[in-house]
Parts: sequence; C-alpha cells; structure tokens
Amino acid sequence: MSAGAFFILFIKMLKSVTAPVMIFIAFDIIGSGMDIVDIRLWIRLGTAIGACVTISLLLAAAAYFPRKFYIKDGNIIYTRGIIQRENACIPLDRVHSLRTRQGLWYRLFKMRGIMLDTLATRAEEIELILDEADWQSLLSRIEKEEHPKQTDACTPPEYNPVSSIRFDNGKLILDALCQNHLKGMAVLGGLVAVVLEHIDDYFKTDTITDYATSYYDKLTLTPTGVGVILFAVYIMVLLLWLGKILLRYYDMEMSYDKHLLSFTYGLLSRMSSRFAYDKICTIWVKRNFFEKKSGLCTLMLKQALNVTAENEEDNLKLYGADTSSFFLKWWLGDEYLTESEIISAKSGKGVFYRSFVPGLTVSAGAIGILLYMQLIIWILIPALYLLFVLLRSIYAMRKSRITLKESYFIVHNGRFADIENYVKYSTVEVVGIRRTPFSRWFHRATLVISTPGSSFSVISLKETEALQIYEILLNKCTDKS
Repeated sequence: MSAGAFFILFIKMLKSVTAPVMIFIAFDIIGSGMDIVDIRLWIRLGTAIGACVTISLLLAAAAYFPRKFYIKDGNIIYTRGIIQRENACIPLDRVHSLRTRQGLWYRLFKMRGIMLDTLATRAEEIELILDEADWQSLLSRIEKEEHPKQTDACTPPEYNPVSSIRFDNGKLILDALCQNHLKGMAVLGGLVAVVLEHIDDYFKTDTITDYATSYYDKLTLTPTGVGVILFAVYIMVLLLWLGKILLRYYDMEMSYDKHLLSFTYGLLSRMSSRFAYDKICTIWVKRNFFEKKSGLCTLMLKQALNVTAENEEDNLKLYGADTSSFFLKWWLGDEYLTESEIISAKSGKGVFYRSFVPGLTVSAGAIGILLYMQLIIWILIPALYLLFVLLRSIYAMRKSRITLKESYFIVHNGRFADIENYVKYSTVEVVGIRRTPFSRWFHRATLVISTPGSSFSVISLKETEALQIYEILLNKCTDKS
C-alpha cells in the first residue's frame, strides 16, 4: 500500500489514542486547579500531544509495514502481523461482500478503504487501503471472477446492459422524518437524566450549579415548562437523526445489471456497497403509516450475517420513495406479482399474549409500587404504557402471517408498521416446527425458518396449517433447481 495509506492509518491510530489520553488530562487539570496562565498546564498538554503522536506513529508503522497483498491465480494473498505473521489466501470468486469507504482524509489522498468479506468467520475479514488505480485493478479482477465463464468461444457474450438510478434527496429527508424516534428520545432522555444527576460532580462552582438548578426548577414546576423541555428534546433528537441520515445516505446512486447492484452514497464520507444477485437471501420492506401515506418505504437487501457490517447501523438501508417493486422484480423476476398463491396462514391469539403479558406485568408492578407510595397522579404513566402495549400487541397479532408463492414466500410481521420479508426457497437452510406444552390443548405451533442472513418465527399458527407449510417448504427447498 502507498504512503497515503500510512498517513490514513496514522490518523486512525491518533483518533483512538487521543480520546482517552485527553480525557485523563482534562480530569487531571480540573482536579489540580491549574488556570490557563500556568506554565505547567501547557507543559502537560504538550507532553500529552507528543506522546499521542509518537504512540500513533508506532502503531501505524506496526500496522502498515507488515501488511502486504498480491493477486495470483485468481486468489488474493494477504499478509499481516509482526510477532505473529498471518497469511490468508482468498479465492476472488468467494468474495461475498465488497464494501468501500472514502472519508475526508481518504478523498484528500485519493485513497479508498476496502473490506472484503467471505462466508468465513468474522476474524477473516480483510480490510485494505488502496489508491484509485489499485482499487480499479482489484475490482476488475473480482468482477472477472464473478461473471460466468464462456464455455464455447463461438457463443456471443450474454447481453447484460448496465443502467443507473439516482435517488431523490428530498424523498430521503421525508422518509427520515417518517421513522420512529421514540428509541432515540429514550436514549437522549437517559443521557440528560445522568448529566443532571451528576452535575454537582462535574461543576464544583456553586454559582454555576445554583444558576442551572434555579432555571431548571422554574421550568419543571409548571406543566408548560415540562412540555417545552420535552418538545425541545424531541426537536433535538429529530435534527440529530436527520443529520445522521443525510451524512450517511445523501446523493445515493445505484448502477445495476442482471447480476449485480452497486450503491454509492454519503455526504462527507463516500461509501459503496455491492450486492450480487445470487448472494442476497432476503429483501426486507417496511412501511409505517406515514410512509404509506407519502408513497415511501424503508428497504434492506440482506446477505449472510457474517458478511454484513459488525455494527447493524453500518448496513445499507434504503430510505425514500417506494422502490420495492423494482428490487423485487430484479430479484424475483418480472412475473413475481402474478405468481399463484399456494397457501397462506395467519397467526392466532398466541402472538397477542406473548407481546401483551410482559408489558402487563411491568405496568401492574409499577402501579402497585406507586399505590404503596401514595403517588396516585403518577399512575397515569404506567396506565398509558399499558395502553400502548395493548395496541402494539393487537397490531402484532393482526400483521403476523406467512404466504407461500410458487418461487418464493413472504413472512409478514411488524407492529405499527407493515413489514414484509421476501425469501426465495433456494436460500432457506433450516425449517422446523416448535410446540409448547399448551399445543395439545390449543393445537397451535410455531414455524421456524432460517436463511444465511435471516431467521423467522411465525408464532401461533394452526397446527395443521403449520405442518402443511412445513412439508411444502421441505419439498421446495430440496428441489433447488
């Protein structure tokens, strides 16, 4: 790898080393009581910065100089490690997922970070930092291995035109605003609570503490003040969420042919993902109330679990206009909508009970504690939560079902949103039926289906329907021709 790769490795190491060192220095300075004119303060800061740079240079050198790769006979040979040398040989036709990223420093030095994933364990994931020429050379070799080889020299090559689509940024913003922000609000609310609880530990000055506490008390004494704070928190979460989506998915472009989808996206850091036709195992489509009204959807192309990103948030999600018909037609075929239905089965009340009973237990416990403490007015909170759980359980029961078509099946689930999981029979690896001690009386069973990248449990099906679907799935999955 080039000198630009060394500098990028140095920046990465510097970021990882600087954060803990500077936090330690900050607490040390606050504890010692030094002010900005104290020469000892600047000596400590200079020493800390020098130590961070030196350590980062050593770590970058240890990561850069032993790391080499070359391509030979259709294999990528990868070497790394100083004390313990590791050699990996990966056939290019076994590369399952190819992801790239180009952050600010990458783009400045015209470099690209490449992650090669196979169906091996996570520890075998390969990451390279290449310049544009080496990247294009590697990509062309991988694409050559991916394309079917010509067996007859007289046969003309397959007609496989490449097309492109640019996604609308306005639709991206609109769909980002349609998402569920309750989880983000809960996280931010917990963070604010922790900060307020330990504010005296962070600030030793009585004036700052008194000032913040007095204004906080004035706002929280009235319902209007509480409403203002909650609305401000909601707007903050909304803006943070919207900024995250824009930074990650802004200006998305897609090129495609019969065998491959290639995405490029990102505002500051440009990233790319490739999805081969025969390596997608599930297409996940979600539409909540607002998305359906606006003609939007959220879509994911799922591959095997151990070739996706380690962080779920790093996996590609398509927000924006409802493009599900395009991707389903590309993957399932032009006639996927006209395929006849073999069988459909709907879940029963077991889904409702499994979702409602835990929420009922939590609410009942909270109400009991509040009654014991004579905090009658606060009972409204667990009562509202119980109503929320009730509605969520009813919708979960109504939406849970499975539908089998000729060449694929759909697992419907979700609570307030409609979620459809499209799966080909050829990608199914495990099919099973799970019963409980109550099955002998209620004659209900759970159908379990697993693919390399997804696992589904269709709960509380009629036992006869579950057995029938089980037999059909077994026959379809064994006949993968």
